[in-house]
Amino acid sequence: MLIKQGLRCLNIPCCTNTALTFQREMAHKIKDINANFKKMNNEADRLGLSRVRDYPLAKPPVMETTSFAIDPIVIGREIDESEILEMITSSINNVLSVLPIVGMGGLGKTTLARKIYNHHRTQTHFDERIWVCVSENFDQLTLFKRILELLSGKDFGGGSKQAVVQKIAEELKNKRYLLVLDDLWNEETEDWDEFKNTLVGASSNKGNFIIVTTRKEKVVSTVNTCNRPCRLRSLTADECWSIIRTMIFQDKEVLEKFAIIGLEIARKCRGLPLAANVIGRVLQGKEIEEWDSVLQSGLSNLEEGEKGVLQVLKVSYDRLPSSSLKKCFAFCSIFIKDSIMDREDLIQLWMSEGLLPNNQESEMETTGNKYFNILLQNFFFQEPEKDKYGNIISCKMHDLVHDLACLVSKSESFMNTEGLTVDDILQVRHLAIESIGEEMVKDIKERASYLHTLFLRSNVPDGILPYFKHLHSLKLCNANIKELPTSIGTLKHLRYLDVSDNKDLTTLPESICKLYNLQTLRILWHYLYREIRRLPRDLRFLTRLKHLCIDTVTKDFKMPPKIGSLSCLQTLPLFCVSDEEGCRIDELGKLKKLKGKLQIRNLELVRSNTEVEHADMAGKLNIYKFYFHWTPSRYRYFNDESESMDSSESNINDESVLEGLQPHYNATY
Repeated sequence: MLIKQGLRCLNIPCCTNTALTFQREMAHKIKDINANFKKMNNEADRLGLSRVRDYPLAKPPVMETTSFAIDPIVIGREIDESEILEMITSSINNVLSVLPIVGMGGLGKTTLARKIYNHHRTQTHFDERIWVCVSENFDQLTLFKRILELLSGKDFGGGSKQAVVQKIAEELKNKRYLLVLDDLWNEETEDWDEFKNTLVGASSNKGNFIIVTTRKEKVVSTVNTCNRPCRLRSLTADECWSIIRTMIFQDKEVLEKFAIIGLEIARKCRGLPLAANVIGRVLQGKEIEEWDSVLQSGLSNLEEGEKGVLQVLKVSYDRLPSSSLKKCFAFCSIFIKDSIMDREDLIQLWMSEGLLPNNQESEMETTGNKYFNILLQNFFFQEPEKDKYGNIISCKMHDLVHDLACLVSKSESFMNTEGLTVDDILQVRHLAIESIGEEMVKDIKERASYLHTLFLRSNVPDGILPYFKHLHSLKLCNANIKELPTSIGTLKHLRYLDVSDNKDLTTLPESICKLYNLQTLRILWHYLYREIRRLPRDLRFLTRLKHLCIDTVTKDFKMPPKIGSLSCLQTLPLFCVSDEEGCRIDELGKLKKLKGKLQIRNLELVRSNTEVEHADMAGKLNIYKFYFHWTPSRYRYFNDESESMDSSESNINDESVLEGLQPHYNATY
């Protein structure tokens, strides 16, 4: 049964004649094995014996589910939804129509647009649906590249606007599309007209539609082509109370004392569904005294507009269960607005900054997952993206929630250096900037020793790294880095290093092996198809390393020797077997804490059953998904008339390896 299941899941590239030969040979073996198992099962049935039962697909442990919905409750938008659906599905005479949805922050523009986008009428009417979050950066080339990426499913990389638009035209040929531009701020008519006309030139099919969400009336007059834009009204007090009541009581009867004070609280929400959802979460499970406390203290003397919404959000923040959780939320102010926050990455950053309690009862990662869920449940995090198992892998923050994070961070986080005084410099602990120009080097050097976190999207100027004496986290993603300076080894307090999505970075300096406090090393390719060529050979000395996140490597990539010495390692998505001492498969047996997914490559290089047994796949209970890869090109193949395979090229056959790789029964592979 194990061989049957494992061989069925092998993922073997077919790019050469030898690979095709290998696949034919394996197909015959699989057929014979299946026939044997069928015969055995039939015989077992005849004799009345119980068979090995089929185990269901394993799932990773779901992170602390809750009894209420994470998605916001939507009430009072039924008419808007119906009218917009009718408009976009009946407008088939124009090449491109544009409808703006306008309203203040927290009114539910994005939520309404998402309901339209995912509606079954929309899915059947349009051949292509594209969602792009624009925010304050209206760069046409970036926008078109993002549209192309969503249409084609792959990154276009470099290239001119003409080349990108040409590709878009090919993708949209003979297709009707819906494009949602969420959170548009640009008011320049010339910019918009050029963008729109370019899309018209790329696709002349009729019935195409753009939905724009914006807070700005000037944007409405710039983009609108419909009879009237969708101006979202504020909800009534009764509608806000309906949101709060639904979240807390579902369909249960509400006591009069709760209804009276609940309606009063609903009036304080100023007609904003975001505020109603947040307050509903605050009041959930609370007694009437707590409801009165929220009304009398937290919601008294609210200001008008978005400032009043911030005060409502602050009520929820003040009632978070711990100071460390509040610090984790405040840290999120370092991310730019509308950015997607990867769950595991965020937790690893919290950990590196010392924001997660470290105790013997639970690992910091467990606490981090708990904190993430609490923030999600309280609507500080929104738009969760889930994997196929239902686990949330990323999220975003509403603009107003981000404003609150900036407010409560006490000026410790900045996303740029404009307007900072000398006194401000001494307060900054977390800094995210696009680049460090020559004119900024002196200022950066003066503040460097105070920084704990640095996000940088450009090359690191020569000689500046040693000034960051107390840096805990360094993120250099999409920074066009060709190589890291060797001086990175001087950052003795560094616990987190992310150099993902640097297309020309294929190796890391050996000096990284001096970062003895490093907990997380990330080298991932989210938007580019690139490969890492090698890792530093002395990586085994980073004994505190818990997360080694690599996903794409070259064919001749070899693991650093004695990686089994990293006894704290929890994340290792990829292991490449080598025939060198210290790089064989038995190194995995020493890594007792591995979690998540594990891909093992070059299994044809396994030399003995003993090596496979020592890898201890069955003992890795926290790994829920295994990938086993053989590389056909490393074998010597013979045609059907051949009698045998050269024994010098394989000391153990693939069936024996697969049998030895038997994982625990709750895993899939």
